[in-house]
Parts: sequence; C-alpha cells; structure tokens
Amino acid sequence: MSSNKFFFIFKDSMIESNNVSLSIISLRNPATRNESKYLIRRRAKESTLYEVNCFNEQHRSWFINEAVCSNGKIFLPTPIDPLFLVLPYLVENCSERAVPLDQIIVDGKFPHTSRLTDVLCPSRMTLVADEKCAGDIHAFKYNETKTLEWLVTKCHRLCKAIGKQEGPAARSLNYIKEEKENETEEDDKSTLHTAFGIVADYLSLEFGRKLATALGFPEDENISKKRKSIVDLESAVVKKIKKEDIHETTPIKLPASEKKVSAKAKALAKAASGSKSISSFFKK
Repeated sequence: MSSNKFFFIFKDSMIESNNVSLSIISLRNPATRNESKYLIRRRAKESTLYEVNCFNEQHRSWFINEAVCSNGKIFLPTPIDPLFLVLPYLVENCSERAVPLDQIIVDGKFPHTSRLTDVLCPSRMTLVADEKCAGDIHAFKYNETKTLEWLVTKCHRLCKAIGKQEGPAARSLNYIKEEKENETEEDDKSTLHTAFGIVADYLSLEFGRKLATALGFPEDENISKKRKSIVDLESAVVKKIKKEDIHETTPIKLPASEKKVSAKAKALAKAASGSKSISSFFKK
C-alpha cells in the first residue's frame, strides 16, 4: 500500500526531453491569496509556469505496477500567464513608486515566489506597468489603465477561441446560438461574458468589477458577487462534512420503554414477583 505517490497527466511535449526538470511549488493564488500548487517546467534556459488542477473523488485508488496507491487524485497541469500572479504584488508594492522586479516579487510566507522571475520575461511587465531605467536597473510602477487594457484584450482573444470550438462544449458555452440563431450580437455578448468569467477567476473581486466595467457589462449583482471567497466556501463545506460525520457516527439512544427485554429476564422477573427480599426477615 502506498499513499506517497501522485498521478499526473502530462502532454507528451512536456516530458519528451531528458533535459526537462519539473518541480512543484507553493504560491499565493492571485484571486484568493491563499496557498495553491504550481508546477515549473525548466528546460535549458527556458522555464514555463503551470497551475496544478486537482480532480478528486471519494473511494478512488490507483494500481501502479504491482502496488496500490490509495491517493486516487488526478493532477492536471495547465499553462498560466505568470502576470496574473505578479499583479497583486505589483499593486501592493509599486503603486506609488517604481521598484525593480526582484524587489516586487517578494513574499515572506511563500519563499518560492521569487522564482516567478524565472518564468516571466521582464519586457512583458510593460503590459501592466510603466518602466523606468537607470543604467542597468529596470524598475516598474503599476499602471491600472494598461492593466485593464491587457485584461480586456485577453477576454476578447479568449472569446474568439471559445467561438471556434465545435461539439457539445461549444453548444454548452454558446447555448443562446441554438435558441436565437439570428441574434449574432447577443451571441457574441454571451461568449464574451463566458470569457470574462474565466479570466476573472484569476483576479480579486474588486479587479473583476473593474474589468466588467471596462468590458461594458452593466453593474450587476451577479457580476460583482460572481465569486464568493473560496476560504468561506471551503469552510462551509468542512463544517457541513463535520456535521454529517457527527450525525452519522453519534449513536441513537432509544427511550426506556422501547428497550427489548429478553425471555430469560422476563422469567427471572416472574419468579421473583412472589418472593420476599432477604432484608424483610430482619425487620421488626
């Protein structure tokens, strides 16, 4: 029996070379700021960042060769733009002044945060910040206008990718097309809203509202409260599980009247009904 093994699904291109090294690290989730797992793929001088998605079901195990792995989870790494992870640090550390990149991406609780410099090309920082140079020093100052333009562009590019999908996935994402085939504008808006939902999952709620406004979506309660804090959600789930466990494991006590009496006990009670107790002989 083994529980220290984990089952990953990789594309062949990720592990086809012997010079590739893979490492799992803990970083802050850009939306919730809680711990999440990420994978860094290093090859020669090139590094790529992946988020580690986990699929888990109860009562699942893996048979690996002749061993049983009780950890039945499936881990699926998918590429992620490192700018999403850098953005919260950029807003926090250099909204008022320009700061070098290696001083922006610093987190005392997550020391591997500094490794984001390995997967992020410094030139891409100009998509979300203003660059200031002094000799060999390159510093960056957060620019909200640039950031929103970058996010809006991402949403439109993702919208086009979603629109090109075929099969059941495309029909589910673009369900309005089946009902209103002639309303192209409404279809595009629905697809853009889907793209916005995907991108907003990597943003804080406040930034998600700003992006919704930049995309021209009306101020809607469903958008402003699109994603509840995952911390609260997980806490609610844990409490529910604990409550269910207590309910299932707590023994149920039957009333005294409902307790079963054996035939032997009945016979002894009947035999003792006509006899006196020993103490009665010593009474005056």
